Amino acid sequence: MIAMVYKIAIVDDEENDLKHVCHHISDFFSSTDIKLNTYMNALQFPIDRDFNVLFLDIDMPHVSGLELAKEYKKRHQNALIIFITSHNELVYKACNIHPFDFIRKENLDIEMPDVLEEINYQLSHLHPNVTFYINGNAYILRKESILYCESFNHQTEIHFDTSSITVNMQLGDVEKTLDSNHFKRVGRSYLANMKKVTKLEGTTLYINEHYQIPISRRKKKLVIEYMKEVHQ
Repeated sequence: MIAMVYKIAIVDDEENDLKHVCHHISDFFSSTDIKLNTYMNALQFPIDRDFNVLFLDIDMPHVSGLELAKEYKKRHQNALIIFITSHNELVYKACNIHPFDFIRKENLDIEMPDVLEEINYQLSHLHPNVTFYINGNAYILRKESILYCESFNHQTEIHFDTSSITVNMQLGDVEKTLDSNHFKRVGRSYLANMKKVTKLEGTTLYINEHYQIPISRRKKKLVIEYMKEVHQ
């Protein structure tokens, strides 16, 4: 079985504050599989990387947490953004970005546990999973983690950001199992998660910037409509 992995990032130019937040997260999720990445420089943050949760210091040099959150939300609409700040007056500016929550640094030890509880509920209950069976083993996958599916020889390869699995199912059956409006047939052999699509050039569809899949010419107009629907 594939365990659900929570991907969490912290961006804070203050090392002590960053470590403090990191300690709280690691302690709270001690029995949960998480991938925790920390960044002291917003310019080094990988904007195209897919994180479930992003803790951002609002007041940082070069690029503020507000600017970073705005750009990140354009690419990752479902990410949970939590602003952390010692400048309470900046909270009002952050409201336009619709963050998941705020944490005041002076009250971090008090406010952080409640925020983490809410994050855990959000991730565990509100993100749909799907189960595939391979050689008698159940693979439980988060639907949103799937980038695209590719069929060959009556099998389907399901692609994720850094890995893939192959199931003994035809693409149409995989599509029915996923049962999601976000997954669209963009060609005879491809099923794409339209929420992961970043651009369309000619008959090449780009998934998360790094992956390219061909689309059918006769489906190009339809694919453009799919993109408009999911990103509107």
